[in-house]
Amino acid sequence: MTPRAAAADTLTGAGGSADRVAARPRLTREKVLKAALEFVDANGLAALSMHKLGAELGVQGMSLYSHVASKDALLDGIVEAMTWEAEMPAAGMDWRDALRHLAREIRGVMPVRRLEQVDAYVRLLMREGFTEDRAMDVLRTVVVYAHGYALVEACFTRCAECGPWPEDELSQMRRVTEMVPRDAPDHLLRLAMLFCGRCDMDDQFSLGIDLMIRGLDCENGEPAR
Repeated sequence: MTPRAAAADTLTGAGGSADRVAARPRLTREKVLKAALEFVDANGLAALSMHKLGAELGVQGMSLYSHVASKDALLDGIVEAMTWEAEMPAAGMDWRDALRHLAREIRGVMPVRRLEQVDAYVRLLMREGFTEDRAMDVLRTVVVYAHGYALVEACFTRCAECGPWPEDELSQMRRVTEMVPRDAPDHLLRLAMLFCGRCDMDDQFSLGIDLMIRGLDCENGEPAR
């Protein structure tokens, strides 16, 4: 048997390896990022690794480096994937409500249609009297805030071993105790409990958006809404 025939026999006869390779779904960067986003949403950012993501996709973790250069590039890509699809602002929507809507969508990991969506929100703000440059400033601020909040929330409220942030105060106290150094003085432990344990993430998120909008209202000489 020639070397070529032997190779062909190995590929086709040993359990159908060639068929399995051919049947494996072809990966793209977009598929990798979407899978990473779904993994983080389900398991938390702390649980993410190239090995685990590869297992989710049915491939070796090393093969993902053909699509993302590093773990940091993967994290950057997750932020990008969070802005791929989203609803456009409704016709006639008040600009304040539109910004709240945009921020909540991004925080909720609902992708945004990139430039088309930016264009729609810029036009909405310009109809309300914002200059194009100012509209860009406002959108950048809201989008970065929502992205950052979503990532902080994923790190702060979830981890691979401990699950979602607990609702009862005793469980919160136990979680906070695990987050601070063992030799932390009592007053810092109490501070950590107040800062972390009693934080309603939804209320905190809305507060940040409302403070931005109030600042814009004052800048425009309008009453806050």
